[in-house]
Amino acid sequence: MSAAPLYTVAYEVQDREAFRAMLARLGIDSHVVPDGGATTIALDRDGMEQLGAWFAEHGDTAQADAIQRALST
Repeated sequence: MSAAPLYTVAYEVQDREAFRAMLARLGIDSHVVPDGGATTIALDRDGMEQLGAWFAEHGDTAQADAIQRALST
């Protein structure tokens, strides 16, 4: 059985620790994963759906739509 896919979400985030703390405050589990010689933050499908819903609730339809596109591929 393979692990569930993770989606990286922090490419443009300057303060990844603050972003991860925000995700935790929202109740979204995040993962720190290797990314080349560094690390990045990744979410599972449930986390992506939660983050997309949060963006939609806060009027950021561009981010919410981008998350939906990522989940549909």
